[in-house]
Amino acid sequence: MYDVIVIGAGPAGSVTARTVALAGYDVLIMEKKERCVSPCAGYINKTINMDIPGESVIQSNIKKMRTYFPDLTYHDFAINGFVVDRPLFDTDLVSKAIVAGANIKWDSPLVDICAGNPGNVKFRNGNMIGKIIVGADGVFSKTASIIGLEQQRFAACSQYHIKDIEPIPQTCEIFFNADYAPGGYIWIYPTGNNSAKVGLGLINCKKSPRENLDTFITGSQIAHRISGKRTEYITGALPIGGLREKLVFDNVLLAGDSAGMADPITGAGINNAILAGELAGKTIIKTLENDDIARLQEYETGIKKLLGRPLGRSLEKRKKIDACNNQLLQEHLPELWVTFKQYWK
Repeated sequence: MYDVIVIGAGPAGSVTARTVALAGYDVLIMEKKERCVSPCAGYINKTINMDIPGESVIQSNIKKMRTYFPDLTYHDFAINGFVVDRPLFDTDLVSKAIVAGANIKWDSPLVDICAGNPGNVKFRNGNMIGKIIVGADGVFSKTASIIGLEQQRFAACSQYHIKDIEPIPQTCEIFFNADYAPGGYIWIYPTGNNSAKVGLGLINCKKSPRENLDTFITGSQIAHRISGKRTEYITGALPIGGLREKLVFDNVLLAGDSAGMADPITGAGINNAILAGELAGKTIIKTLENDDIARLQEYETGIKKLLGRPLGRSLEKRKKIDACNNQLLQEHLPELWVTFKQYWK
């Protein structure tokens, strides 16, 4: 029997596992895929409390975000972060959890969780028993579904890695244009001097994200800047429903995208996932030390104090941006995007 079974090897799951394993407890990570794969563009703010990844993981240092209105006028904002290779970044976090003492089972999709303390976790290749179960299995969380939660709203995303282009150095570019990304935006994240991740997230569009992205790359006013060699196409989804009302269910807790911790406007979720993993891990340690499952509620209380207000604000902005065409975006974008002062009023 394990002290903790973590479902999902993303940042929230791996950080939780590492934190608990470092305290000497038996931890198992179960990941449905054979390796770490993520559709995320991979921007991380350097203010997060974490070890800086190695050079092989960091693709570009970022000092500025340039946000474009539909007419391509823009607003610059100083930031301090980096773009990472997400599969390598996630793999690095998993490796640190393993070094700390955690075990991992790859290619082990969750099938069911039989309630109880301890709980019986059924996966494709067998069963495992765990005192505490952490659902960190993403936007389409099987854990959340099993415990009876509804699927959250999500933005559908599509991204290429494009080579033989010249992105603006150390700059993340964000384009708002409802013709290409209704309810969302397009991004260009540099990954070096001659390459970038170019992608978009959209909501409620008749065309697929890839169709819209292809059209933007070939037919937009900046097509000449991004007409390079398209490689590494990926697709995915981001939760935009905001923080779930309840995060702890007896001996089961949710973290990361499965808990709705991605920002409903920006889609950013890595920093919040890492923060949640640290808090979940520390709370689980206290729970195990005191043999008191009720102490897991401290995790939910702590997350709501840390993330409730900012994610709540973003959710309110999300309701407004959903209804914006290009004319409204041109007029109201400063009220709806985080790099403008008006957003925070």
